[in-house]
Amino acid sequence: MPRPKVPLISKRKTLEAALRIIDAEGLESLSVRRLAIELNVNGASLYHHFKNKEEILVGAANLALEDVRTPASAGNEDWRIWLLRNGERLRLALVDHPDLIPIMMQRELLGIGVAELDATAALLETEGVPIEAIAPILDFGELLAMVVAMAQTSRKSPGRGVPTEYPHLYRAVNARGTSISELFAEAYIAGVDAIVNKVTSTPAKKGPAAKRKRAPRPA
Repeated sequence: MPRPKVPLISKRKTLEAALRIIDAEGLESLSVRRLAIELNVNGASLYHHFKNKEEILVGAANLALEDVRTPASAGNEDWRIWLLRNGERLRLALVDHPDLIPIMMQRELLGIGVAELDATAALLETEGVPIEAIAPILDFGELLAMVVAMAQTSRKSPGRGVPTEYPHLYRAVNARGTSISELFAEAYIAGVDAIVNKVTSTPAKKGPAAKRKRAPRPA
């Protein structure tokens, strides 16, 4: 299908509309035809910016993750702090857009955020994180964010599903003293430290010495 010579809508406006459809109606509802109806344009207009539906999906996912950014430099901040901050932003983005989680599971194959991952890997290496630990750290952070986001979106109320005939569990659940955000931060830092410790304590692995200072817990 030929592309129109003059774009009728902006690329960002198109991606925002795609994200609205995904959030409101589910991933399977997004199509070029449905998106054209949402924007009140002819479907051919969308091909000025995008080759196909997959490119629209990738663009919508990148838009949802636009706040997940690697800093230009760590400065005096411990690398675990900015890494955790990005992990938290990813978790929150997936809570806001849970239908994108299946897309995120294919992010490297689809090219979603790969340049950002490369920037993260570069900064981690600059900060002295062993090269052998970087990929496992990135994998762990993404998996943790996806799992926690899925749990949050499928169980909005922490006490839901616990009947009063199980009084001990009921009281424990409703008297919880740690928030999901705090649990996520604790698990994230503990997991990252475990990966670095495993790599640096294995004789066969060689690489730059990692900074062993433990990050302060987020308030």
